[in-house]
Order: sequence, then structure tokens, then C-alpha cells
Amino acid sequence: MFWRNYIFPLCIGSLVLGTYLYSFIFKEARYTVILDGKEVNFTGVEDFIQPYVNIVSDFFVASNYKMMSCGIRKSMSQLTVNTMCLLHDEERFLQENHSLNETWVTIRSCQNNQAFRKPSEDLLNNPETIRFAFIRDPIERFVSLYLDKCVKEQNCWACKNDMRCVVKEIYEALKNLQNHRDWKPIPTYMDWHAAPLSWNCNFDKDLSKWTLLMMGADAEERKSSILQLGNIMKRRGVSENVVQMVQEQSLAGETAHSTHKSTRRLEAERQVREDPVVRDYLHKIYFFDYLVFPFNRERLDAKYQTDFWKVPEQS
Repeated sequence: MFWRNYIFPLCIGSLVLGTYLYSFIFKEARYTVILDGKEVNFTGVEDFIQPYVNIVSDFFVASNYKMMSCGIRKSMSQLTVNTMCLLHDEERFLQENHSLNETWVTIRSCQNNQAFRKPSEDLLNNPETIRFAFIRDPIERFVSLYLDKCVKEQNCWACKNDMRCVVKEIYEALKNLQNHRDWKPIPTYMDWHAAPLSWNCNFDKDLSKWTLLMMGADAEERKSSILQLGNIMKRRGVSENVVQMVQEQSLAGETAHSTHKSTRRLEAERQVREDPVVRDYLHKIYFFDYLVFPFNRERLDAKYQTDFWKVPEQS
């Protein structure tokens, strides 16, 4: 009788209270992403790195042409800064004998110029301003990151060439930034390079205003994106000589840490295709980049090639 009247109700009450507290403390991840002009609700993906956690904004400005760019690491960022440095002050760029294929070790006068690094309110609010950014397939971008920072520089924590270790460290670091965004922790060198594309340049606020130039791994795809950049410059009144210079040097040159033709890349690409642990982490880290940006999802696992999410019913 005592058990039925007191202990059993107490156990049921504790279970209900525990369930409530668990659901309150460990809320199911829920956030909205705009896809094809529609709001899409994502739930139950708490293991995934969320989109739009802005941690880095590398803007480059050529206000004389009403142009600004977003330099995304491992997405033609060197070409971006070199081109914009040229457009910012053509005379000085040429006087200092710079080229479009210089690496980050080169000191450029434009880099410490506030007017080059920070767009003015007038430029941001001017409807004629052209914004552009090179974007790269997220898994290709990871392979480039891995080869450059981990294999070549040996700068990936204590992982060395261990790709499983690298993706785990990236995931945990980004998860920490995501979960503590209100505290604004300082991103590391590797965070900046590995962060999803959507974590750049306040894309959460004005992505629709940006012209996105799709970058590929082979020469033809690179050529296509560089020609698109040339068309943008022509529309903004850049001289034919400067446009030709940008296109010719960009297409002819190979930067010092370019990896898209290396034999090591073949082995890295094989591992990201075949290693289930690596693939699991890469899906968790970069899945939303494949939705936010117009990438082909064929290289993802079958589930993530389908539209498995929920679209709110229209009232």
C-alpha cells in the first residue's frame, strides 16, 4: 500500500520532471535557413555545424570602382586581395612591381590601409556597389586546407598528416565557437581557414547582394571564374589593359602553395571519398554550405543529396 500510494507516484513525478528538465536544458537544435527564397526549418541536427556564425570578415575595397570583395581563405583569396589591391591604387601597385600571383608573404602597401580593408557606409549603401566572392566546393576546399596547412606546414594541432585527427579537431573547434558565440571567443588561425563559407563577411545579413564566382579545381573551371571577374571589372569601368593583365597573370600563374595539381591531392581525395570517419565529420562541418550556396551535392552521401528538411506550410 505504501509503495502504491507514495513511492510509485513519486517515481512517476520524478520521471516527468526529469524529462521536462532534459528537454529544457538540452533543447533540440532548431534554426531557419533561406533556400531558394523559402524559409526552411531544420530540427534534430544538433551534431551539425550551423550556418551563419560570422567570425571573419576580410573585406577588400576599391571605392573608385564601387567594388568590394570578400576574401575567403582557400578560395582564391590571394588572387582576390592582389586584384583588389591593384584596383585600389593601380599606379602604386605597378610602381611597386607587384604581380597577381604573389603569396601572403609579400608585403603590400594596401594591406594596412583602412580604406582598403573597411568598406565605408556610403559604399555599403550604394545600390551600384558590386560585391563579389570566389566560393569553392567545401570538400575541395578542405582538401586544399589539409594539404597546405597540415601536410605542408604541419600546422594542424598535433595531427600531422592524420586526416581523421584533423577533421575531429576542426569540428570540435568550430562547435566551440558556435556554442559560445555570445562570448565571442577569439578564432584561431585554423578556425579562420576551416570555417564554413557562410561564416564569412556577414553573409547572414546580405548574401543576396553578392556575386558568387564558382571556383573549381581544374584549369577550365578556374578560367571560367576568372573570366567572370573580368566581366565584373569591365562593368565597373576598369580599363581593358588592367582587365587583360588580371586575366592573363591569373591564368598563367600558379601560386606558391597551390595544390590542385599535386599527386598528394589524389591520395587526400581518395580518403575523403572512402574513409567513413572523415566523411561523417565533413558532412557535419560543411553540409550547410552545400545548401546556402549553389553547389552540386553529388559528392555527399545519398541522404544529404535529398531534400530531407521541412518547409513550413504556407498560410
